[in-house]
Amino acid sequence: MQTHLHSGYTFSRRDFLSQAGMGIGSLAMIDLLSREAGAGDNPLAPTTTDHAPRATAVISLFMHGGPSQVDTFDPKPLLAKYAGQTLPPSFGDLNLEFTKTSTAKVLASSRTFRKCGKSGIEMADIFEHLPSVADELAVIRSCYHTEFNHAPALYMAHCGTRLMGRPSLGAWTVYGLGSVSDNLPGYVVMRDGPLKGGPTTYGNGFLPAVYSATELRDSGAAILYLNKPVAMSGDDQRRVLDFSQHLNRQYLAAQNNDSNLSAHSAAYELAYRMQSSAPEAVDLSQEPASIQSLYGLDNDTTRPFGTQCLNARRLVERGVRFVQLYHGGGGDGWDTHGGNDSKHLRNGKQIDKPIAGLITDLKARGLLDSTLIIWGGEFGRTPTSEGADGRDHSPYGYSVWMAGGGIKGGTVYGATDDFGFKAVENPVRVRDLHATILHLLGLRHEQLTFYFQGLQQRLTQVDGACRVIREILA
Repeated sequence: MQTHLHSGYTFSRRDFLSQAGMGIGSLAMIDLLSREAGAGDNPLAPTTTDHAPRATAVISLFMHGGPSQVDTFDPKPLLAKYAGQTLPPSFGDLNLEFTKTSTAKVLASSRTFRKCGKSGIEMADIFEHLPSVADELAVIRSCYHTEFNHAPALYMAHCGTRLMGRPSLGAWTVYGLGSVSDNLPGYVVMRDGPLKGGPTTYGNGFLPAVYSATELRDSGAAILYLNKPVAMSGDDQRRVLDFSQHLNRQYLAAQNNDSNLSAHSAAYELAYRMQSSAPEAVDLSQEPASIQSLYGLDNDTTRPFGTQCLNARRLVERGVRFVQLYHGGGGDGWDTHGGNDSKHLRNGKQIDKPIAGLITDLKARGLLDSTLIIWGGEFGRTPTSEGADGRDHSPYGYSVWMAGGGIKGGTVYGATDDFGFKAVENPVRVRDLHATILHLLGLRHEQLTFYFQGLQQRLTQVDGACRVIREILA
């Protein structure tokens, strides 16, 4: 069994980028040592897992802003009965300070729910295509934490703690498993606008910069600073790189293999290889019209997120370990303080066909069994109203679903109360989600650690127990 008890070094991302040159500085976060080096010297070499993995790659579909559970995957008919009224006195039994003092009125859902697939999983009518893959999903209705504001909730969802600057799930994944691609980064992020938690939401935190994400842009150059200088031929660029690496090796020998310079050198090598492989990986024109249509690329409404989803499939197909997609950035997204109904309709139309297409396509290619898909936001929303037609943040009980690698499809796990406010049956903490994801990847969350500030730190934290949600595993 392999453990991951590493000592941290002090080379920061800022140090790394400040030293990088040749127009590829941002790629210095991708790779420390070239594939030509031995596996023992390469922190991104594939590792031996603690147990047989069910999934080898992850695609995270993150709904930025917090989708409403009672308008998506957690129907609550009682909302209609109490619409326009305050919550009944018995609701105080949930022991939520918010509900004891709130005078907010119950807001009924305008959505119609229907049972989907052979499993009968209930989904709101904002999803037209997702019901076709309902039997692949395991819906967890009882997720919870205690962070009301976006930034700490985003850090919680991604990093397992409300604190800024901790490593994200994607960074921990690549740290624990390494990468199987010689020419592409192990961790890729695609987003449609700025996030309320900033780039640290998906950062590497105190893990070495090698485990940071590479961002794939939705316009212009897919990856910044990747193109070679116009005035330099490929042969000239190779000669310059070879000579600089020769000088680096001489210096390294004298400095007893300084890891900072090793990282700097290897970043150039990976960037050089990516100049030919990365453009091909995201060239969607290679896909037949039928596949582009499956993801909704032939429609203005679905094209943006459909492009992300199709890129995600192409990346995991080529060995990228963790792909993080965001929907809802750059505007109010799923943060529906007003116009909750209309915004959920809008958002549902944008993501529904692309996500159904992604699951369908992965399954047809034999990739779904080895690719874990996660859907959710940083929290849910209240069953009571904010203003006339909005819902406020609520982390006490919300829905997340998983599909693919090792998941028991057609499953509903956990439950919130009759109004959809709080998880009351089989509550699932964020740490439980993370432990489950790592388990499916073949890693034991207790042993995936990194030494920092006097502790062997881990994604699932060291100050409390968590568990793998085995009830949703196949």
